Amino acid sequence: MANSRSEEVKVGAVVVVAAVLFLAVLASVGGVNLFRKPRAAYTTSFKFSGGLEPGAFVRFGGLKVGVVQSTEIDPQDSTRVRMKLAVNLGTPIHADSRAKISALGFLGENYLEISPGTRNAPLLKPGSEISAEEIAQITDIFNNVNTATANANTLITHLDERLVVIAGKADELLSNFNAVVNAENRKRIDSMLANIDGMLAEDRGPLNKSLGNIEAASGKLGPAMENANQTLAQTKALATNLNATVEENRREIREVLTNLRTSLIEVRQLMGDMQSLLENNRSNLDESLENIRTSSQNLKEFTDQVKRQPGSLIRLNKQKDRLPPPGK
Repeated sequence: MANSRSEEVKVGAVVVVAAVLFLAVLASVGGVNLFRKPRAAYTTSFKFSGGLEPGAFVRFGGLKVGVVQSTEIDPQDSTRVRMKLAVNLGTPIHADSRAKISALGFLGENYLEISPGTRNAPLLKPGSEISAEEIAQITDIFNNVNTATANANTLITHLDERLVVIAGKADELLSNFNAVVNAENRKRIDSMLANIDGMLAEDRGPLNKSLGNIEAASGKLGPAMENANQTLAQTKALATNLNATVEENRREIREVLTNLRTSLIEVRQLMGDMQSLLENNRSNLDESLENIRTSSQNLKEFTDQVKRQPGSLIRLNKQKDRLPPPGK
């Protein structure tokens, strides 16, 4: 009995140790929260879930900090997959942290990685949504490679066609060039070059003289430009002095202009008064002018009579004196 009981105790101990080891493996590998650590809930959403299912690990900076609780199609956006996460309380998830699907190694299973973000960013409150960073799928990469390969083949085909056309045009250009530079045309070109050399040799003296004249004119142009610059400087100084004078005498000039304006107003008023006086005394002036005209006429007649009859000055004139015309 004692031997059987000891064997039972040993078997029980082995079973307990195996259960403890199994639970430890589940806690470390399977992410089972045996000790009921307090966890905070977060959400995130992806266009491609990467095969993540409930129970997949959630890592923060590579460390296990929680698991994926559930995955579902987002009821507000059917093009995205919404995930609920259970993350250990106290995990410093910042507002600029990003959630992305990653894998340990090329053949490792996918897990959800949360980037630490920046130190100065505020912490994200539990229940908030973590911004997602989409990953490139291998099928998309292959499709892009296939598309790039097809485009490259099309480009190479077009390039070959262009090269054939360019080669044909180059051959045609060479043929035309060979036709132009044949023996006869080459002789003509040599003759033309010889004529040009002869013309340059004949006109070298006049050309040198012309160049000398141009150089001399350029030498004279320098002092002329200097004199022009001096004249401009003097003109500028004169304008500056004139502006300064005007600024200094602005008050006096304004007073003179004001006095001149006042004098013009007074002269205009005086001319108006004179015109009014002439208008009022026009009748008297006409009568006076008429009297002056009559007197002048009488004086002329008297003068003529004295010239004709000088003795009439000593004779009594019985004629009545001419009366001036009556007033108007």
